[in-house]
Amino acid sequence: MSTATQRMGKRGLGLNRLLLTLMLTSGWARWGAADPTLLNWRYDTYEPVTPQLANPLHDAKLSVSGQWSDRGPHFVTDGKIDANGHWACEQLPAVLTIELKQPASLQAARIWFYYGQPRVYSFFIEASSDGKAWTRVADWTSNDKPSTSEGFIVPFMERVEARLLRVTVTDSSVRGAGAHIVEFQVSPAAFSPGLRGRCAPLEHITAENAQGDESNTCWRATAWRNERVHGQFVVWSSDPVPQLRLSASALRNERGAEIPASAVVPRFVRYVLANKQSVGDILDTAERVDLPPGGFRPVWLTVSVPARTKPGLYRGQLTVTGEGGRQIAFPLELKVVGARLPDPEDWAFHLDLWQHPWAVARYHGVQPFSPEHYGFLEPIYRELGNAGQKVLTVTITDLPWNHQNFDAYHTMIPRVKNKDGGWTFDYTLFDKYVAFGRRCGIGPQIHCYTMATWGNRVSYTDGQTGDIVRPVIKPGTPEHEAYWGPFLQDFQRHLKRKGWLNDTYIAMDERGPEDTRATADCVRKFAPGIKIAMPGNHPPSYFKGIELANYCQFIAHIDAPFLEEVAQRRAQGKITTYYVCCGPRRPNTFTTSPTAEPVWLGLYAAANGLDGFLRWSFVNWPRDPLFDSSFGPWPPGDTFLLYPGPRSSVRWEMLRDGIEESEKIRALRAQGNLSSELRDALTGFDFKRAEKLDDATLAAVVQCVRLAIEAATDE
Repeated sequence: MSTATQRMGKRGLGLNRLLLTLMLTSGWARWGAADPTLLNWRYDTYEPVTPQLANPLHDAKLSVSGQWSDRGPHFVTDGKIDANGHWACEQLPAVLTIELKQPASLQAARIWFYYGQPRVYSFFIEASSDGKAWTRVADWTSNDKPSTSEGFIVPFMERVEARLLRVTVTDSSVRGAGAHIVEFQVSPAAFSPGLRGRCAPLEHITAENAQGDESNTCWRATAWRNERVHGQFVVWSSDPVPQLRLSASALRNERGAEIPASAVVPRFVRYVLANKQSVGDILDTAERVDLPPGGFRPVWLTVSVPARTKPGLYRGQLTVTGEGGRQIAFPLELKVVGARLPDPEDWAFHLDLWQHPWAVARYHGVQPFSPEHYGFLEPIYRELGNAGQKVLTVTITDLPWNHQNFDAYHTMIPRVKNKDGGWTFDYTLFDKYVAFGRRCGIGPQIHCYTMATWGNRVSYTDGQTGDIVRPVIKPGTPEHEAYWGPFLQDFQRHLKRKGWLNDTYIAMDERGPEDTRATADCVRKFAPGIKIAMPGNHPPSYFKGIELANYCQFIAHIDAPFLEEVAQRRAQGKITTYYVCCGPRRPNTFTTSPTAEPVWLGLYAAANGLDGFLRWSFVNWPRDPLFDSSFGPWPPGDTFLLYPGPRSSVRWEMLRDGIEESEKIRALRAQGNLSSELRDALTGFDFKRAEKLDDATLAAVVQCVRLAIEAATDE
């Protein structure tokens, strides 16, 4: 966060968000080029709350022996180091009593007295578990040091379990002035000035788990060639450390072989609202971020191992630097094995994450499908293509899902009903969009939503009046066939000319057997070269006589009979995947989902012989996704995986990681190297079991498979 933005505080950040909303909804950027001067995307932060270490004094009850004027005790725990904001009491001894909300194990305190002019204060600190028996834990009654803006770090004589604390000021060098406490803090660990840090597990970092073993600074990992691997670190300080910057060196082995620094990318973890709680999920390449006093900041490391890297042990360093040269270094060790992942375009895993280009246009304030819009879409779609995305989401009618999104979907193939009753179809946008998606590495499949809309409403332009007409037509009716039949015939001819016919599917979403059959019959009658795709809530055999070339089953409905069908369908050349959406509660990819859950989702496909995974949203952004990941009734983060910028997310990287692990398993199977340990570990991937596991147990299940893959690779 820039210094200017930091000074603005919550009020200023709220103003920034208001300005952004105005830009996107008013004439400031009415489908024109986005105003680049409004916000500095590299510096501005939208964090609802800057991450702070656990504060035992949060919501504590304060009482004092007396106060002067309006200088009450509330200043003592307001988090501000300001000499003019202090509790004042003229009568000595002056006593401040603090009742904690919860008992805490404490080891040290930090106290700031008034420092506007040189003054020396004498004091002592006591602790109690019940308010009756008090233990003196620090005695500074002989203090001769003047107060400063740095305050005093006060180690306790011994660790104490306390519910109450009492600070008694016994003397001041200015006679008659009394006591003046600016701020008071306590800590379960020793206060250590400067920048502190550790290497941390790949988990959500919170106020409660941010601090840890500072001797654990070295990141160690094992990777296949052409794999993307991750690490995490946390830095914190009791003092403010402005301008945190990140730098990572190249990784080199003892023979001089190198993984270039450009492939070793550290990012700050930023926080976003989820169910009104702040969660670290955004991975931001911001050039610098300020660390407030008592603050912490996770740092996410991603190493993209080049495909031609020589096997061996590679070493390097991640450095976090703050203003004034304050610095902490983390050693990096990466063991690269001889095994190699294919390029993502060659992955067998069938990934289908739906895209929403209109959400990107609205957020950035640009005309949909303008050059500026494609400029914003390209890095998003290339990131998706670099995860092996096999499907481009295309819409062939307005509001295919009615309106369950913040931004409406519109048709990519506008149609006009002519005066003679015939139809004119415009493929200009469709052609340009499909070609763009393919250049970004998405495909080859093109899924066209939909001939069976949610609500059965369709639309067209009346060629005589210019009015948009929105009739309701149900699949299986003459009106439905009259509307879709001419389109299908013309669409099939167009696809054949473009060379895309074999890749194109009419897609439906969670339709019942009647609508599915009626739609499939219509496609077969008018465009037999186009295939059918659908995510649904029943096994494919439920839709008897319907050729579902690509079918996706909701995870909660997967059972042994369904998995038998999967094997039969694979023998027939058909694709069968599974999906999660706003449910189940777990495993999932919500903002609040533990980091092991997205990895589990990738491994689940490999463990159960499924071809891949589908999710209904990749960038279906709510109003202000960098501030609040929630939208409507859906769980937070349900509608997207990538943030504007584009900025990656912890959950996106973990889902992609799970897909890479699935590809490793596929490769080991093909080589006949699936060890008995790995086979046994994969038997634990059952949804009914997983949804009942606690966080630690599910994480252990995932880690067991990771270790078994690593062991099988070493063999």
